[in-house]
Amino acid sequence: ERGGVEDMFQLLFSVSTLAATIRLSAPLALAAMGSVFGHKAKIFNIGLESYVLTSAFFATWGSYLFENAFMGLLFGIVAGIVMSAVFGTFVLHFKSDPIVVGIAMNLSSWGLTSLLLFNIFHIRGSILDPRIKSFGSIHMPFLDGIPVVDEIFNNQNILVYMAFAVVILSQVVMYKTPFGLRLRGVGINDKAVQTTGVSVVKYKWASLIITGVLAGAAGAFLPLSGISMFTENMSAGKGFLAVSAARIGKGDPLKSFFACFIFSFADALSVGLQSFNIPSQLVLMAPYVVTIVVMCLTNLNELKKEAV
Repeated sequence: ERGGVEDMFQLLFSVSTLAATIRLSAPLALAAMGSVFGHKAKIFNIGLESYVLTSAFFATWGSYLFENAFMGLLFGIVAGIVMSAVFGTFVLHFKSDPIVVGIAMNLSSWGLTSLLLFNIFHIRGSILDPRIKSFGSIHMPFLDGIPVVDEIFNNQNILVYMAFAVVILSQVVMYKTPFGLRLRGVGINDKAVQTTGVSVVKYKWASLIITGVLAGAAGAFLPLSGISMFTENMSAGKGFLAVSAARIGKGDPLKSFFACFIFSFADALSVGLQSFNIPSQLVLMAPYVVTIVVMCLTNLNELKKEAV
């Protein structure tokens, strides 16, 4: 029994778990950064799950057609932008309820991708083909020999490094540029911003396009990060986790990324926990349980501040 506890601690702080956490945090971070811009523009986009799933399919198709991972990424990003265009048209122009539109998009995306999978590839369930190319790992010689850091950060694919760059860039854009200032103003008081000559609709559309681009890249990560395949419902709740991360971080890119890191650590840990005598159903619940706990703790802190 003691050995089991020791093994558990070794798993918690193992290099392989941390390396997996970094890799798994990439799609969550990309999607969460997209959600962050929508959050700051006061757009509650619960439909991010549909963005990720649809983009994952089109990224697979693009990589299949051109046998090139970058073309797959481009297809995924374009799919994300189209999803944002659909959401924005209904919410910003037809004044539809964003929650209803988001739920409708989430429900329809599974059916849409399954239908396209059957009509294009004539298969159900999943597609695995040698023409689907993934991004290869990138070796950075300057990390060679550095204990722990080399094993965790080296030999990841380009989208992992891009995710970290996007987090930093999002923080800079949000708090160090006129665009970020105006976007935050739109979320705080859109009527006051309108009086200064700033187009509220324009900035909301800009936030939606950014959401589409980043959620599209997140979706492309899923099939093109090494597995070179697409399966039905491949997003598996990652869009919802990204929305949760953005809300936990209150729209702050770094805080939202920290939430993504916690979720990804729980996800990476769940893979290792399957080797212990723990029911697989409980293990697979870990990332979502952690999400609920973190959100509850965050809201509890907010309630304490209000009480004071």
